Amino acid sequence: MNALLRILIVDDNIDAAQMLAMLLQSQRHHVQIAHCGNQALESAAAFLPQLVLLDIGLPGLNGYQVARRLREHAVLCHAVLVAVTGFGQPEDRERCKQAGFDYHLLKPVSIDDVNAIVEEVATRENVDSRRMGNE
Repeated sequence: MNALLRILIVDDNIDAAQMLAMLLQSQRHHVQIAHCGNQALESAAAFLPQLVLLDIGLPGLNGYQVARRLREHAVLCHAVLVAVTGFGQPEDRERCKQAGFDYHLLKPVSIDDVNAIVEEVATRENVDSRRMGNE
């Protein structure tokens, strides 16, 4: 893996969020956790994540609302958004797409799927960094 990423995990299931964070931290990524929609927006504005793993069923602002607000934010609009949800019907996938998500993962998430997305984003970030002369 070429680039370490700033990854925000947003899930009201504390154990699931911590387990995913430990996995990503073991790969040397910088990880923050938020447990509700408002906390996710506050964390994202300060942390500037490159990747957001975002649960849909959150207290307060739901994942769709958070995704839309992230897409409206000038600095955060380029973050890769991954819906992490128990909702997997075609209409759920379409609703995620309309909210601005790049990927849709069903709970319980496959570690292989998460790692594939992380690797893709890390590779893209490394290419962008080289293009900007920041190697």
